[in-house]
Amino acid sequence: AKAKLKRFFEHWLLMEHAGDLAKDAKRFPGYDAATVADLRTSLELFVEDVAWNGDGDFRKLLTSPEVFLNGRLAKFYGATLPADAPFRKMELDPGKRSGVLTHPFMLSSFAYMAETSPIHRGVFLTRAVLGLSMKPPPEAVSPIAPNLHPSLSTRERVSLQTKANACMSCHNVINDLGFALENVDAVGKFRDKDNSKPVNAQGSYLTKAGQTVKFNGAVELGKFLAGSPEVQNAFVQQMFQHIAYQPVRAYGAEAQEKLFAGFSKSGFNIRTLLADAAMMYAQGPGK
Repeated sequence: AKAKLKRFFEHWLLMEHAGDLAKDAKRFPGYDAATVADLRTSLELFVEDVAWNGDGDFRKLLTSPEVFLNGRLAKFYGATLPADAPFRKMELDPGKRSGVLTHPFMLSSFAYMAETSPIHRGVFLTRAVLGLSMKPPPEAVSPIAPNLHPSLSTRERVSLQTKANACMSCHNVINDLGFALENVDAVGKFRDKDNSKPVNAQGSYLTKAGQTVKFNGAVELGKFLAGSPEVQNAFVQQMFQHIAYQPVRAYGAEAQEKLFAGFSKSGFNIRTLLADAAMMYAQGPGK
């Protein structure tokens, strides 16, 4: 069960697709292969801790202020630990972190070598967390190089690049989600400024119920996502798909509702959802 759930999280968080996380050595000295390996371990320890310890509340994946750090990561990210300290759970940048949304491995993955990528971060949130489908872009567009507009912040540059109507059909969702994470740079360090300008981390999302939700920064975004029925249902669907290799709707019109009801009643316990999904799969469609 632990191995199965570990593989699910690797898939859900796109860890299995994380490629070369090398960064600009001049801009981020000390961010090397050993740091990347430690960050991956840190993320694995975090999701394992949430899933298997305590109440197993799924929402903590999106809201917890805690990160697993060892001595090497603590030095790089500005926390206080002995140089040879093993991994331990602690708060990093108190009041500013929000679970996997701000974990340095995740935000290093969805970033370029020197700059953040609100688009990559927003696409992850749109597809993996909210469970929304998106059409491929009508045409491939290379990102605007920072040196072409040296006075612009990343947010301003992305807004300029995606302002066309053909882009905004998707980017009106993607951008605002990704912009909420702009306080965290390309290696996962917290920042207040981007290109000498104060970071604007405001965003909004139009729910399926027609409500516009506004948030400012990762913590507010995390609280919204953790309490969103869209996110909770998407997690149920993806968990079942990972267990059964089939969509939950293949198991009957009420299968999704049944799984979600059990998940909600348990306080969104990940272990309960895993067991219920496995039982439904074992019993077969319509049971």
